[in-house]
Amino acid sequence: MLIYDKVVPLNRHTHRRLRLRSSSHNARFAAGLNSVPLTTVEFLQAACEYAIVFAKLESGDYLPAIMVGLRNEENLYVGEDARWKRGYVPAFLRQYPFILTEDRANNTMTVCIDMGYDGLSEEEGEPLFQENGEDTESLARAMGFMSSYHDEFRRTAAFTAKLKELDLLEQRVIRFGPEGEPQRELGGVYVVSEERLLKLDDKLIPDLLRSGALGLIYTHLTSMQNLDRLSALAQEAQSKPAATN
Repeated sequence: MLIYDKVVPLNRHTHRRLRLRSSSHNARFAAGLNSVPLTTVEFLQAACEYAIVFAKLESGDYLPAIMVGLRNEENLYVGEDARWKRGYVPAFLRQYPFILTEDRANNTMTVCIDMGYDGLSEEEGEPLFQENGEDTESLARAMGFMSSYHDEFRRTAAFTAKLKELDLLEQRVIRFGPEGEPQRELGGVYVVSEERLLKLDDKLIPDLLRSGALGLIYTHLTSMQNLDRLSALAQEAQSKPAATN
């Protein structure tokens, strides 16, 4: 569940008095992530700031993600004030502390909430439910956002399934560190192989082009140049303690 800790179904009776403190809505919950899931509709915006890569799941499927750190449990985009420093904030984070869970066996969806989030309160903040138990406008907007995100997640799964089917993804070891010093390595990252892409049968290209998959592939490949930006952020973070002393 990555950023989620105590996920429970949102209940209009049990959580009748629950409120969300918007002023406390920070990115502290994402501080331990070095990558964040991404949907394909977000590729263009995300590619302006981040390197878009692919993570391999236990199921053998793949998931696009932006890289925000070069070490385990390191997020270089969460500042000391627990705010997101800059750049596009992925929808996966913007839906927090809510999440939509799917029961495929019964074909049902359930709105859940992370009760471990420190921005929840019964005394202050924006209420989730009205006095009559109906959803507030803010909760309705959150539910609409989650529904759209879930639809985009399905479209993203179709895209990565096509990459897997065509065997276009290859594992890459990312090396980083100051020039002239021993390089550190980050593994477990997958990228589209340009060599394999160029060897595809010509008959497959029109379908990739019309479906938008080819554009997404090249957006991903172009975004990899942002690894230099991430490495610079890592060096900047390392130099801060020395500068303070």
